[in-house]
Amino acid sequence: MTSRLEMHHYETIVAVSDTGSVTAAAGRLHVSQSAVSHRLAEAERRLGGRLFERRPSRGMQPTPAALALCQAAHRAMPDLARAERDFMRSVGGTTATVRIGIGSYDCYHWLAHFAATASEQLQNLMLELVVVGDSPVQRLADGTADLVLAPGQPRGQCTAQHLFTDELVLITSPDHRLAERTWIGPESVGDEHYFTYNRQPAPGFEYERFIRPAGVSPRTITVLEQTGAIAEMVAAGFGVSILSRWAMSPWIEVQRLAAVRCSRRGLDLEWSALTRLDTQLDAPERQVADAIVEWLGNGGNPSN
Repeated sequence: MTSRLEMHHYETIVAVSDTGSVTAAAGRLHVSQSAVSHRLAEAERRLGGRLFERRPSRGMQPTPAALALCQAAHRAMPDLARAERDFMRSVGGTTATVRIGIGSYDCYHWLAHFAATASEQLQNLMLELVVVGDSPVQRLADGTADLVLAPGQPRGQCTAQHLFTDELVLITSPDHRLAERTWIGPESVGDEHYFTYNRQPAPGFEYERFIRPAGVSPRTITVLEQTGAIAEMVAAGFGVSILSRWAMSPWIEVQRLAAVRCSRRGLDLEWSALTRLDTQLDAPERQVADAIVEWLGNGGNPSN
């Protein structure tokens, strides 16, 4: 029996099912929202029924009739991706590709420096950048990514290798009233327009550790899912945010942003390299993870 759907239809179905949103699915797939909507409409036309329905509290969810199809696509896509990688490894002279993402942050300022330093060690490997958002372990499990550099304490089944200790800092424009402070307390954000990249506060980050215990809340909150966009808005004076110092270092180093410690002691933020539990020690993604750990341990500066 010939399948009525093509691979890009199944990729879209998985992305919408995972994210619950056409917008978020478009970001993961690196296509426009209209492209995602078109793919869904075409898939529904070919199958003769609706695939998703919008629920107020959970976004777009598979219809009862489409649930089995979505589950089968979730199982098949990672299997196909692994089969592709196994084939590439078995073909002599073919370069393996490692899909790498950054949990929560869209920061790749470190990549060129690392690649140049570790070029001999990684000469048979290629790095492909993917979007993983706030679900790094899930993106590993579904095959979207092979290796994720993740902040905080990721939850789920994975292997974590320590990279470095970072810090969550308040970022402001250089001329903001708080920019010259040595440190701030949580009450300082009470009168601010605050930018965040996630709609639900992530455990172990600034809201849980710094803002909520003080019983304060920013005056207004805007969600921008790309941290690079947050950095640009803050630099232009539209508000403030609390983000990773390392991720914001390109803006901080050229003084487009000011960074202020959160509390006298600061808010430490651990970064780890995550791979799947079943990843073999000699797998390409583990080789890349080991190279990053070694690079940072031997003088690779997380701020570079």
